[in-house]
Amino acid sequence: MIEKRIHIVAFDVPYPADYGGVIDIYFRIKALHELGFKITLHCFEYGRGEQSHLNNITEKVFYYKRQKSILDTVSKRPFIVESRKSTLLLNRLLEDTEPILFEGIHATWYLENKTIQNRITYVRTHNIEQDYYTALAKNASGFKKIYYLSEAKKLKKYEPILKNATHILSISDADVFYFKRYSKNTVLLPASLPEIHSTTFKLTSEFTLFTGNLSVNENEQAVRSIISTIWKKDKNLMPLKIAGKNPSDSLKHFIEENGVELIANPSNDEMEKVLSKARVHLLVTEQTTGVKLKLLAALQTSGHILVNPMMVEGTNLTEVCTVCFSTEEFISNLKKFHTNELNINKFNERQQFLKANFDTVINCNKVIKP
Repeated sequence: MIEKRIHIVAFDVPYPADYGGVIDIYFRIKALHELGFKITLHCFEYGRGEQSHLNNITEKVFYYKRQKSILDTVSKRPFIVESRKSTLLLNRLLEDTEPILFEGIHATWYLENKTIQNRITYVRTHNIEQDYYTALAKNASGFKKIYYLSEAKKLKKYEPILKNATHILSISDADVFYFKRYSKNTVLLPASLPEIHSTTFKLTSEFTLFTGNLSVNENEQAVRSIISTIWKKDKNLMPLKIAGKNPSDSLKHFIEENGVELIANPSNDEMEKVLSKARVHLLVTEQTTGVKLKLLAALQTSGHILVNPMMVEGTNLTEVCTVCFSTEEFISNLKKFHTNELNINKFNERQQFLKANFDTVINCNKVIKP
C-alpha cells in the first residue's frame, strides 16, 4: 500500500479555527488526516502563536515568522506573497518529492521554483484575491485605500503564476470558471466544515442575528447598513443581535445607541448557543468573492436564512436561503418569520443538501491524491 504523504503550506496558523480562511484550512487538514495522509504542515505565524493541538492531526509542524517589512509593500510582488517567503521553508520542501498543497495564492512564492514545478502541486484559491482587495478599497480611505488598490493591481499581475500549479482547487463554481484560464485541472473543492451530523430540529427564540469578524471593514459596514436601512426603518421588527470579534469603539457606540444588543468576542460556546437560538440569520455582503463560511455555519441551525444576492452569487446556496433584493423584502420576510419557526421539512432538506455538498472528507478524497 502506497503511503499517503503531503506538505501543506498555510498562510496563517490554522488553529483555533475562528475565522473563515483558517476554518477552511483546519478542517481540510483534519479530513486529510482522517483519510490517512501523513501531513507536514508549514505555517506562517504572525500573532496566533504555535498551537500544540495541530500535532494531533499532522506528522510535523513548522512555523515561520511572517516578515512584514515596510520594504515589502513596495516590492513588485503582492505584499501578501512577498511577506511569506522563507529559504528554510523552500529547503524543507526540497527534502523530498511529496505533493504540496499551497493554501491561498498568499503561500505560492515558491511555485516559480523549477524543482517545485516538477512536483504534484495544488493551490487552494480562497478568493479571486484581486477582486477581494478592490472591494476592500471601496470602503477604505487614506493609506489603506492606496494599499488595497496597489495590492489588487499587483495580484492581477502575479496571478498567472497559477499556471505552474498541477491543480487548482477553487471554492465556488464561479471561481472554477475563472481559474480555468490558468489550468484545465481546476476543480471545485467546497469549503471545508466540521463534520455535519444529523442534527435535531430545535425551537428558536424571537431574535435576528448577524455574525462576523467585526474588525473587518466589510462586516462593520454591513452592521451599520443593516441597522440604518432596516431596523431604523421599521420599529416593529424582532430584536437584533450582533455577535463577533473585536468591534471598534465607534461601532460599539453606534450599535448601543440604536438599542441593538452586541455580543463582543463571544467564546466558542457562546457563539454556538446564540447561533442555535436565532430565529433568523441575516447575512449581507458587498463582496461576491468566495463562499462565506459564516453562512454555512448558519445553515446548520434551525433558523431561517436571509441573504442579499451577493452572499450567494456564483454558488448553489440559493436553494437553501431566502434571497432578498431590497430593504422592503428584508423587512417583509423578517415580519413573516417573526412568529413562524422554520418548517421541519425545510430543515431536513437543508441538512441533506449540506451533507451532499459539504462533506469535507468525501470532497477531499475526490480531488486530493498522494
